[in-house]
Amino acid sequence: MSMSHRERVVKALNHEETDRTPMDFGGGPATQIHPDAYLALLAHLGLESEDLVEGTRGEGQVVVPSEEVLRRFDIDVRPAHLSQPDVRPRQRIDELSYFDDWGVRWEKAYFTAPDINIEGPLQALVDPDISVIDSIKWPVPDDPGRVRGLRDRVEKLRSSTDYAIVLNLPNSTFALSQRLRGFTELLEDLLLNEAFAEALQERVTDVICGIATTALNEVGDLIDGVAFGDDMGIQTQSFLSRDLYRKMIKPHHARFVGTLHSLTDAPVIMHSDGSIRELLGDIIDCGVDVINPVQTNAEGMDPGELKLEFGKDVCFWGGIDTQKVLPFGSPQDVAQEVRDRIEDLGRGGGYVVASVHNIQSEVPPENVVAMYDTVRESA
Repeated sequence: MSMSHRERVVKALNHEETDRTPMDFGGGPATQIHPDAYLALLAHLGLESEDLVEGTRGEGQVVVPSEEVLRRFDIDVRPAHLSQPDVRPRQRIDELSYFDDWGVRWEKAYFTAPDINIEGPLQALVDPDISVIDSIKWPVPDDPGRVRGLRDRVEKLRSSTDYAIVLNLPNSTFALSQRLRGFTELLEDLLLNEAFAEALQERVTDVICGIATTALNEVGDLIDGVAFGDDMGIQTQSFLSRDLYRKMIKPHHARFVGTLHSLTDAPVIMHSDGSIRELLGDIIDCGVDVINPVQTNAEGMDPGELKLEFGKDVCFWGGIDTQKVLPFGSPQDVAQEVRDRIEDLGRGGGYVVASVHNIQSEVPPENVVAMYDTVRESA
């Protein structure tokens, strides 16, 4: 029996079998495409070039595919995003740098390069004291600019289409605390300045819970998933030991995810790159329903083993390798990668096909086509 796009995603995320594996391209976290690869894809599909304005790009210099492209591949998911706040919106310094509403400075080397957070307002502190946390300007969680027009946009999408809708929220506690304090500095604080690290994360969690509350009060009844990101691993291991995660990070993740669950029945999707198997049980314990991007070539992230160990408790979103197979494999290699992931992650439902992070500039358009067309052919 043929399912609607929304029904297909909802059933898969409820660990149920579907008529085919659902697909995402630009709807959930980190599933978009670099402008260069996108323009090549448009040319390959025989579609007219699109005007890719800066406003469509995110931190990774990526674009959300147009509706014409999404319909070509029969993609099941559509995104919903918050808007810029009225109070301290993104402040452009020049064409290559800006301050965000957290007061973090971002820069990029050239126009289509990724934006990199290079300096946070608390980064220069040598011996941080809790009192300094009140000295910086914090985002206003209930700023009406964030949700202006959001419900109208989501209602229109829900009433006029049958696509699953994912609300994409900002990053969570650990990543935002790193940006404010500095990557290395926060890791040091977790061990050497525990009180400060705890107070900083507590304040960050207050803010993001407020932002989530503002957003979900608007559209929590209309969405099919709510996504956030908080990277917890690198290629070979998690950033933290399990014990340190449980002590210093997990309580904040649990509070944030609990807030999401209190405001919507939609499953919670967490984006975290890298080797996170050591932490995955605790992440699930926080209430996360879906993990993205399932970086299958990272240490310990064998997809079959992940499905066997965690598949009853969490769904998987992603899984198609972006380091080797998509950029350097043949279309036949990509097709086999897709079939393998459907076999090991999709058994019994619980899987949405997408790339492991955004599709990068060197990925040939033939491989993008192979990825999505293979899913439909495997139905």
